[in-house]
Amino acid sequence: MKRSLLALAALSFATGGFAQLIVSTSLTPEQLVQDVLVGTGVQVSNVTYNGFFVSQPQVGSGSFTNGNTTELGLPAGIILASGQAQHTADPASDFMSDQNGTGSDPDLAILASDNVNDRAVLEFDFVPTGDSIKFNYVFGSEEYPEFVGSFNDAFGFFLSGPGISGPYSNGAINIAVLPDGVTPVTINNVNDGINSQYYVDNSSGQFIVFDGLTVTLQARAQVVCGATYHIKLAIGDALDQSYDSGVFLQAGSFASNAVPSLTSSTVFGDGILAEGCLPGTFTVYRPDGTDSLNFTIEHTLTGTATNGVDYTGIPNVITVPIGQDSVVYTVSAAEDGVTEGPETIILSVFIVNACGDTLGDSQTLTIQDYVPLEIQTQTNILLTCDQDSIPLLAAYTGGYGPTTLLWNDSLANPQFWVPGQEDGDYVVTVSDACPRSTSATVHIDAGCVVIIPNVITPNGDGSNDKFVVKGILGRDNQVQIWDRWGKEVLNTYNYRNNFGANDLHDGTYFYKIRVLEKEYTGHLTVLGSN
Repeated sequence: MKRSLLALAALSFATGGFAQLIVSTSLTPEQLVQDVLVGTGVQVSNVTYNGFFVSQPQVGSGSFTNGNTTELGLPAGIILASGQAQHTADPASDFMSDQNGTGSDPDLAILASDNVNDRAVLEFDFVPTGDSIKFNYVFGSEEYPEFVGSFNDAFGFFLSGPGISGPYSNGAINIAVLPDGVTPVTINNVNDGINSQYYVDNSSGQFIVFDGLTVTLQARAQVVCGATYHIKLAIGDALDQSYDSGVFLQAGSFASNAVPSLTSSTVFGDGILAEGCLPGTFTVYRPDGTDSLNFTIEHTLTGTATNGVDYTGIPNVITVPIGQDSVVYTVSAAEDGVTEGPETIILSVFIVNACGDTLGDSQTLTIQDYVPLEIQTQTNILLTCDQDSIPLLAAYTGGYGPTTLLWNDSLANPQFWVPGQEDGDYVVTVSDACPRSTSATVHIDAGCVVIIPNVITPNGDGSNDKFVVKGILGRDNQVQIWDRWGKEVLNTYNYRNNFGANDLHDGTYFYKIRVLEKEYTGHLTVLGSN
């Protein structure tokens, strides 16, 4: 294999950058350990790289993300490599053969039974809060598959401390072994012919440079709670400085006996339970390493709310069944009709570890009083004839969560326009997330309010001089007037309230008025005409 810019460019075009391993070499060794590798139950100190306290990033180490979308399978973590860590994200068609010039390591030399070059050795002290430690990793190498049975780049996880006695520095043992607890993870011990269930042929891989990988493996060891241990994570090239190798360690996986943990949730993610409305949940997770047990977890319930009175759903005993990593409890807040203000539910889960320390987690949900929905709107509306359409307005208070407002079952804004010429009842309904709803009805009387005078006095004094019909303007209309002998004295459409009877004698007249589809008849008395 040759490093090829053309091949790299072609790969970038083909993948569009999607699903590639993202590698960063910007973190110091201290940051890689404290901020990335270490999980729960350990306290870390004295981080060194290749035997020195260093405050700068190193080319043989780095961090990675996006790994679960690649052949690697680990989501994120740190890298140690016998070449430049940045190159581990190249395609397998490239060739990683960097010379870091970092020399040898005595423990790696024992593993390889040969000289070692380009070491990358990350070491630190730690104090566990449990009686075991573990972490997940994947080993990969360019020596696959050509040099199976000959060259073997060396890597190991060398653990030393109380109760441990082994052949490596400070009496360390190598915990980079297969699940049998004995066989070291090496190229000769894991390949397509030996222990092949742990091997991944990556010769055509797009996102990891190494031609061969292991599956995700776990390093484990028994420790004494509260004691100080030392671990050396090391890798190097055996014999030559070509055909680099690397080991990927999962973020947050370096942990001592994990503690039970909790999450809480509500429908809207706000941690609020309204009385009588939608429930929330507490999810309790078992500690790692207890999968084969029906694991009962100690817990306490505190807060201002009372279990069985203000809410239900939390049992007296919390047990995670075999085969499940968690159990979910649904919590419902009871509607008691009493205004109490916010009340809290605090669930705490814990274990007592081998050191006698109480370790655990807690989560809080808050109960709030349910405020009933109330609608404010008009009730009865009498329209005048000059209204083509009118807005119906509604406002509401109370409820819980997102609400919807419907006029006649149609989604609308609080303002809803209706035709002014139509009688009818309009129902506004407001619903919340509980779900609860309330409605109100608005009655529309769309009949024109037509007011017709029965006397006019056209004497020129400016008062009651015209035949003014209220409610007629702006509507299709016709006005007809006859004298008492049946002679028509007025016949007009779209009457504008401008008839003054100036040429008529005093007396009684008769009218027929049509406004839209309605007709009105009656008599009109004229007094004081000229």
